[in-house]
Amino acid sequence: MNSLGNSETSKQIPRNIIIKKTNDGFGFNVRGQIFEGGQVKSINGILYGPLQQVSAVSNQSSAEKAGLCIGDKILQVNNIDVEGASHKQVVDLIKNCNNDLHLVVIASAGNEKHYDIYSTEESSESSNDYTDRRSLAISIPDYSLLETNHGKFYVSFF
Repeated sequence: MNSLGNSETSKQIPRNIIIKKTNDGFGFNVRGQIFEGGQVKSINGILYGPLQQVSAVSNQSSAEKAGLCIGDKILQVNNIDVEGASHKQVVDLIKNCNNDLHLVVIASAGNEKHYDIYSTEESSESSNDYTDRRSLAISIPDYSLLETNHGKFYVSFF
């Protein structure tokens, strides 16, 4: 007998979700890496390419009623495998859907950290962060403080 409860066991396997489109859309947001490809990561002991994840679900939306949760990783959109797909590719597949959106998703294992898109606070939800991070060279101009009878001013030199 499995030591995990039924709800824990069911979270570890991919699940099919059908979301009906309303006038307000489907009621969820996704986030993830911008470019195709990327590093393989383990979710519940299975290796996956980078996946887009659900970053927000509106209250009382079709997505919430269908059982979609923040942190769910998207494996398929309308029977198309999106493992390693770019954010734009996944969003386009969702937008081009007519009335019923068919998703295959998997919940995260719970050992990753998740940051809410609307705050800098860590939440109790968990997920991998597949966003692309690169160094960006910036130049900070020199400046000096100029004090006059009319006040203080910062003068920048580019």
